[in-house]
Amino acid sequence: MDIRGIWKIKELRMPTPEGEKVFTPDNIPDKEEFDDIARMMQCTTEFAEDGVLNTLLFVPEEMREQAKAQGAVIRDDGYAVVDSTKWKEENGKFYYDTKTEGEVFGEKIDPFAEISVTTDGYLVYGYGTILLERA
Repeated sequence: MDIRGIWKIKELRMPTPEGEKVFTPDNIPDKEEFDDIARMMQCTTEFAEDGVLNTLLFVPEEMREQAKAQGAVIRDDGYAVVDSTKWKEENGKFYYDTKTEGEVFGEKIDPFAEISVTTDGYLVYGYGTILLERA
């Protein structure tokens, strides 16, 4: 499977005091406590050719000048990169750099976490909390 390209969030699974909640673009909560989730659902994920994994936010054309004035870098396709890391493929499996550093029992932590592929072609990302589908 080739994962290069743009992916969007199909589901976002979050633990809450009431148990795990599953959010989709069709059921984004409007409570203030879920504002971060609502913002995250607006983002897309790009697995670029050069091994870079970008989290992208589309900036509407009427807001681009204001965003640029505030320091945002807007690509020609209208997206701003809000975060970047690396991704790689090894032995038919995909991994992304979590940027986690440190040691466990004197052994350096491997910062790469697996991106699983479901039987129906979705990507399971973010330690199992995000299900991505092709955009």
